[in-house]
Amino acid sequence: MSGPGQDRRDLEGVSRRRVLSMTGAAVGMAAVAACSGGGTNAVPKGDVKSLELPARLTPKPVDGQVLSSVADVPAAFTRYPTPYRTVTEKPGSGGTVTTFQITYTPPPPADNRWADELDKRLGVQVKPTLVNPADLAQKTATVIAGGDIPDLFYLNTATGQAPAAAQSVLQGAFTDLTEYVSGDAIRDYPNLALFPSYAWKNASIQGRIYGVPRPTPLLQSGIPTLRLDWMRKLGMRQQPADADELFALLTGFTGSDPNGNGKKDTWALSSLQIYWQSTPILNMFGVPNNWRLEKDGSLTKDVETDEFEAATEYIVKLWKAGAFHPNAAANTYDQQMALWNAGKIGMSGAALNTTYVRSVPQIAGVKDWSTDLGPLVPPGHDGGVASLYQSSGIFGMFAIPAKVGNSGKGKERVKELLRILNYLGAPFGSAENTFLTYGIEGWNYDLAHGAPVKSTNAGRLAELAGQYFCEPTETVLYLPGPPNRSVTAQKQAEKLIPRTVADPTVNLISQSSVSKGPALQQNLNDAFVGIITGRKPVSALKELRSRWAGQGGDAIRREFEQSLAKSR
Repeated sequence: MSGPGQDRRDLEGVSRRRVLSMTGAAVGMAAVAACSGGGTNAVPKGDVKSLELPARLTPKPVDGQVLSSVADVPAAFTRYPTPYRTVTEKPGSGGTVTTFQITYTPPPPADNRWADELDKRLGVQVKPTLVNPADLAQKTATVIAGGDIPDLFYLNTATGQAPAAAQSVLQGAFTDLTEYVSGDAIRDYPNLALFPSYAWKNASIQGRIYGVPRPTPLLQSGIPTLRLDWMRKLGMRQQPADADELFALLTGFTGSDPNGNGKKDTWALSSLQIYWQSTPILNMFGVPNNWRLEKDGSLTKDVETDEFEAATEYIVKLWKAGAFHPNAAANTYDQQMALWNAGKIGMSGAALNTTYVRSVPQIAGVKDWSTDLGPLVPPGHDGGVASLYQSSGIFGMFAIPAKVGNSGKGKERVKELLRILNYLGAPFGSAENTFLTYGIEGWNYDLAHGAPVKSTNAGRLAELAGQYFCEPTETVLYLPGPPNRSVTAQKQAEKLIPRTVADPTVNLISQSSVSKGPALQQNLNDAFVGIITGRKPVSALKELRSRWAGQGGDAIRREFEQSLAKSR
């Protein structure tokens, strides 16, 4: 994801709340390494196989909730639950809690009724630093290198998000939370005990837990949202059955005037990034999920495979046929979503989930969400079913700096912060989650037929900019339209999740990946775009693979293979 940078805004003196959006020059890994963030610089010990995951509690029965018997399939909701309380006492004991959070909207107003109510409910004064996703990597490095790490720090250790995050954990900058949350210890935080086990496992680092994850669905990668109304205009009533039918669908979105305005102003796809709208095509040709674990324990990178070459050739054909928006090589995430919302694009890379539905405005030409939008389920290129990518099941985690855990009252303070995270991690439909998601009833939202409806007042909606915490909203299915639509989606998930393939390195750390991975990935993406747009032939993949391996790819492979050998 990407977005515009934000200026620093210090609102102290205007309001008692202080909200910062940081700027600064990029900080290299050397600067991060120079600062321990209050830690001991000790590399954490342990491995994946020795980790005792937090015990998982069974969700309490809730009106409208439909649980699946298939492991890791999200609960479906046929209606919005009557909000119920999960936290009976204020988790905080007064004082201040500083946070470092990601936000996908501009900073909130200084006069913020919702934020004041959040302070009251938590029993602390929250002082957030809000960061645009485009600036996350640089600002993560900046804050950690400075040493004054906020009490609750959003860490995203994914190589493409904020590589300094993983490096800082390995250097001891954050508190090891394993003893506080593993096994039955998690029962002290019952909302967090409802989180899926895969989220805790995939958020762990070298067999230890350093943060409370933000859970996401396992079935997310490669299941984009499709304009079903456009598909019907092409005379297609079923999902594409093979590569030829998918080609006809995507090129038809460009050449058949699906929005009916008599102009050539629609396209199927808006981005040429490798792992976004192209993911279902990679799935269709059987490209590994980042890495393929061979029988002998070795790893093969996705770009090294024949399957990736076949997928690339197919995408080149789509480009030549005009299926991509002309600026697909450069479109930012915000530009892509603007095209989608304007009714110019037939497929969005964003999966149709509860969070997506709540946050996206009305899409031009979409009359009924329940019939005009739906998932694209990629077929096998020659028919049958495709293997889908299993996502990591998390989008970052909230960690506590080592200076807190190592302080004189470290344990008490860590437990207080975990109680706050327990409030912030309340389940979908609860009173706490409804407040965190929609705000204050009658102010930020109203109820219509028992369901929250966002205010149309832009200022009141802007108050919620700091709401992105560890809440598990994305791990349930609550979709608009007929009550059974969420159950239909759940039944589809029951069929698809067993077909997902995990990235074998998802919760492993490679030092070379931390230091070299972002540059290598950027080089791969740039070269991929060059091949798709015709600046280089598909045969340039051979040179690309060799260059990737020599510039650090082989070192990353070796380190991951060593970690895998220890964890088996």
